[in-house]
Amino acid sequence: MQLAPQQKSACRGVLERALLVLFLVLASGTAWAADLDGNWRLKIKDVAVVAGPSVKLGEIAEPVGPVPPDTWKKLAATELWPSPPEGRPMSMARARVQQGMAAYLGELSSLCVYPATLTLQRGGLVLGEDALRSVVVKALTPHLGALPGESSMQDFRLPQHIFLSHAGQQVDLEGPLALYPGRVSLRLAVKDLDGSVVRRLTGSVFVDSWVEVPCASSPLNRDETLGPERVTFVRKNLAHLKGEPWNGRGGPWRVMRPIGGGQPILQTDLSVVPMVKKGSTITMLYETGNLRLTAAGEALSDGASGESIVVRNLHSKKQTRAVVRDALTVVVR
Repeated sequence: MQLAPQQKSACRGVLERALLVLFLVLASGTAWAADLDGNWRLKIKDVAVVAGPSVKLGEIAEPVGPVPPDTWKKLAATELWPSPPEGRPMSMARARVQQGMAAYLGELSSLCVYPATLTLQRGGLVLGEDALRSVVVKALTPHLGALPGESSMQDFRLPQHIFLSHAGQQVDLEGPLALYPGRVSLRLAVKDLDGSVVRRLTGSVFVDSWVEVPCASSPLNRDETLGPERVTFVRKNLAHLKGEPWNGRGGPWRVMRPIGGGQPILQTDLSVVPMVKKGSTITMLYETGNLRLTAAGEALSDGASGESIVVRNLHSKKQTRAVVRDALTVVVR
């Protein structure tokens, strides 16, 4: 009789299940056979610490699903391959782990879910990424208050794990711990009982800082004078600004580059409105001892009070430098 593809697949599944039951019956008695009725798996960790000379299944795996407690207790005690030397972590690729599990567990290895890599250390302990994040958050949270507005941390980029040789070692965040909006580089130090640094690792975290900053209420053109009616305040994340936002004070200001409506106004976008503007007619004052002469001139550049600019004598056409005294007068020296 010819079987349909679906029937062949079902038969194959039944056969594989039967072989697995047979393996457990032979290995540990008939009590385990009924435990396979549940839909459970063994998830192999990507990093683990082992205690003895042999790796035990319970040290590198955790059950997923409704595995009976007695079944897991027996499985967890199963000894696998030899442990690595103390203080020398060992990494195994997925294929190698699968081979090892098949050699020691037989068909039971088909119930395992494997990581890309398994890293083992004999003795000590391991801190995972969540534990390292807690170290960083605890160290940096008090410094968030120094930032303006509403600040928080996200997008942690930390080592996936750190092995410690013994429980007396700890991981600290090295300073200085000054925070600023944007991505902040971090240095993690593994320290021994006497405070000496065993090794250092790096990481980073992204700091958000939300504040209300001055923005253009409508598009602003280059050289346009900035008046209060052209400014509105919008909540922005300082981490994404390309410079220091204008503090909204001082002036009068003129715009140094076009700014779109709703876009932040940066301090570098503004310059003080010059007292003397390029192209304007000014009085050139010559003072030498008791001699005081004046002549009509043209400003060839902008200038604020006290600044030196280039001017041209309209009568002689000669160019010279002069210091701005007021909006109409420059002093030639």
